[in-house]
Amino acid sequence: MSAGLWESSGLRVTWDKAHQKAQFLGWNKKVGVRIGSAKGVLDGTIVDLGGIPFVYEEQLYVPARFLVRSLDGTTVSWNAAQNLYIAQGLKYFSSASVSYGGATYTVDKKNGNLYVTAPTGEPKLLAKLGSELYDMVQFDFKKTPKGLVYLTITDVYGEPHINNKWYTLILKDGMVIRQDSVKYWMRYGENVKMYGNTLVLTDGKKLRLIEDGTGKVTAVIDLVKLGGEADTYLVEGMDDDFLLIRPNQKGLLLLIERKTGKQTLLYQKLLDTEQQKYAETNDLPFYGDYLKFIKREGNALLFTNEYVRDGKIYKYLLAGK
Repeated sequence: MSAGLWESSGLRVTWDKAHQKAQFLGWNKKVGVRIGSAKGVLDGTIVDLGGIPFVYEEQLYVPARFLVRSLDGTTVSWNAAQNLYIAQGLKYFSSASVSYGGATYTVDKKNGNLYVTAPTGEPKLLAKLGSELYDMVQFDFKKTPKGLVYLTITDVYGEPHINNKWYTLILKDGMVIRQDSVKYWMRYGENVKMYGNTLVLTDGKKLRLIEDGTGKVTAVIDLVKLGGEADTYLVEGMDDDFLLIRPNQKGLLLLIERKTGKQTLLYQKLLDTEQQKYAETNDLPFYGDYLKFIKREGNALLFTNEYVRDGKIYKYLLAGK
């Protein structure tokens, strides 16, 4: 049977320099075989393969019963009429890992469990993300001024990678004290992580403001109520006196001045007539405007227009203090 089934089950393959020995690694799963040898390694134990691995047309083949057993399968049989093996109970062992602060963080893609492993210890469950992860998983760690760690795990998946899910966790002394997740469709902007001494967590509907150091929730903002759309929102900019949010579907960046409640669709103020029409009607690769918040300078919020990339800085002035 083709050893490609191991890779389809989430194991990563590495070969030795002579291309005679292959090792397949996944979460809590290790398999090793050598071409021409009836012995192999399964989860650290030398075992009898029940046959001899070989390579044919650059593809590795291994005994079917061993391959199924290595994936915790229960039965395997040969269907001569259809010329194929039938197996049941095969498991998936895909994971993604990264090292940070002397520890290894690993997410089991199948069940969404996040583990942490100290250099000399066993894996410990750190958090349950709540859903399966699929494809392009990335970790981002940000240490706050007062010693918290803001961890973002992103998963971009679906063909052609149109789903974008964010898992956000706040860690204190190695423990998760706050977490959230949000899913976007055909929208890839990055959410604000913190401003000043305030951390930001969102599920796309609600926005929680977290005090640095203590992890205390200081406020909860209803994004759906503010935005007026029954949608999921990105949070693209924030400070004590303003909030920038974008609904996933319409994609029009909305400025909310927090002290007065004033709301402004920025494309109507910053773009010319032609660009406004485009923002209202385009649908490729996604709906809405392409305004990107760059930074704040005093009372001025600065943006670029990523659609035309004209090098211009578009400026919006907040109400005077």
